[in-house]
Amino acid sequence: MRQLFRFSFYWRIQLSFLLLILLPTLAVSLYSYSLIKDNVTGKIKLSNESVLALMTKDLTKMIDDLTFASNFFVQDLNVRSRLRTFKDVERIETSKDADNYMQIRDFFSLVSAKTMNNDIQMFIANNSGFIIQASDSVIISPEQIVSYYNSVKPLVDPAQPNVIQWLGTSGPPDDRIYFMSRVIRDPSDYVYLGTLFIGIPEAYFHKFFQQLQSGQYALFDQEGTLITGEGSLNLLPADDSQARIRNVMHIPKANWTLVFETPASAVTGQISRTFYWSLLIVVPCFIMFWLVSIILGKRLHRPIRLLQRGVKQIGEGNRNVRFPSEGGDEIAELGRTLNEMLEQINMLIHNIEQEQEQMRMMELQALFSQIRPHFLLNTLNSIKCNLSLADDPVHSRQIDSLMSLLRAYMKINEPSTLQSECRLLAHYVEIMQMRNEIELDFKVQVEEELLEMELPKLLLQPLVENAFVHGFSEELLLPRLGIEACRSGEWIEIRVFNNGAGLEEEKIAALNAWMQGESDSTSPYPRIGLRNVLDRLRLTYGPAAGLSLQNNKDGGLTVTVRIPGGAAQVRLGG
Repeated sequence: MRQLFRFSFYWRIQLSFLLLILLPTLAVSLYSYSLIKDNVTGKIKLSNESVLALMTKDLTKMIDDLTFASNFFVQDLNVRSRLRTFKDVERIETSKDADNYMQIRDFFSLVSAKTMNNDIQMFIANNSGFIIQASDSVIISPEQIVSYYNSVKPLVDPAQPNVIQWLGTSGPPDDRIYFMSRVIRDPSDYVYLGTLFIGIPEAYFHKFFQQLQSGQYALFDQEGTLITGEGSLNLLPADDSQARIRNVMHIPKANWTLVFETPASAVTGQISRTFYWSLLIVVPCFIMFWLVSIILGKRLHRPIRLLQRGVKQIGEGNRNVRFPSEGGDEIAELGRTLNEMLEQINMLIHNIEQEQEQMRMMELQALFSQIRPHFLLNTLNSIKCNLSLADDPVHSRQIDSLMSLLRAYMKINEPSTLQSECRLLAHYVEIMQMRNEIELDFKVQVEEELLEMELPKLLLQPLVENAFVHGFSEELLLPRLGIEACRSGEWIEIRVFNNGAGLEEEKIAALNAWMQGESDSTSPYPRIGLRNVLDRLRLTYGPAAGLSLQNNKDGGLTVTVRIPGGAAQVRLGG
């Protein structure tokens, strides 16, 4: 996929056409074709299933009629008496034999009236093999009757008189008959009276299945042997069953299975031909459209390639490249705009080079200026040593405090800790006491876990300076200044408080609103120091950090610095 996205827009457009237009169209067409084909196939299958259900019903009725015929010969007392008299006759020798023979043939007429099917072949064979054929049988040749009898007789089980025995087919391929039999025994003494044979000729099945207009059918018995129909069909689906519409019906009373198959091409052929003709029309149109898009895309892509090469040369440092801008189209307008931009870039680069030269000179001056603070530090250190030798600890300590502040000013951009800041503030307070000639009570109270919290250097110094400049007056007998730091929920609060003059509530409210960004109104109260602290707080800890002012119970002012606990970096134990 990475290689694909490295292609030019020209090839992306072509691939987009293939992936988003051509392929979806073909996919939808194939899906529609498959859906229509499946719907038609399903409807044909349902139609065939309905026809087979009716045929199965008719076959079931035929089997019921044949079962009635077999039961008639078994259950009727008159029939059994005639058969008992005729059970050992080998040939007709007396008038009594002839009378029995005719009576038994008349019984066949009664059964035929029930079945109402002249295609069914029925005959009875006695214990001596003498055969009495139904009078209306379509088979009139005694030789054929004997041939059929001899072929199916070994299949009869005399020990099963209570059931119809299905014997299978007999006869030549063009004139096959499917036989069933019923052994007739007298229930009173279980004497064998004869065997009733019922044959269903293949001609009957041919006439029966004529209502199936298209396709192939096959009827199988309980052993899976073909009774009638196409020999190419199997009871189980073939490997190419997808190419055929297959319907299967089971006939429970005979345990037969009726299979009907219709070639799928006969049903869906017209649909397939229509689909293929549609493809022959649509695909060339898509190809022609694609070729046209390739030609138009190349004409559009060529000037873009020229722009790309020009931009690449600019990236390699050649700023003298100019883009072709003939014509009035969008790309020509883009070329003219890029040429103007190159002129402006060249001018800006020239100006930047001049500014860099000036900055280099300023950096050299800054390096020279760094010598001065070091000179002052060395000088102050010499003075401190002289004061220490002269046994003047007060002024020596004041010089030490001044040197600490000077070093802090030189490293203003380096981070510090709350503990270091409090020490610097102590030095600052000592110097301010000397300058203002006042005695000051200065206290620091910080929770131990916050001592190593990182803090911008000299962040609190403007707040302490404001206390000296605006808070303490000459009338104040015992000035006090203090710093407290603690956690308050999810916040860290640092409070700088004094017992000086304080502020009016209106001014405090105005300053608090201004620091919270709720007011842009000016205030007579100097706020340069507050602005410096507020800006450094928010740059370091984010916009949630802030300042607030309030008068305290000692009459002075308390400035509270609030820092989000998650933004502050606290290192416990150093």
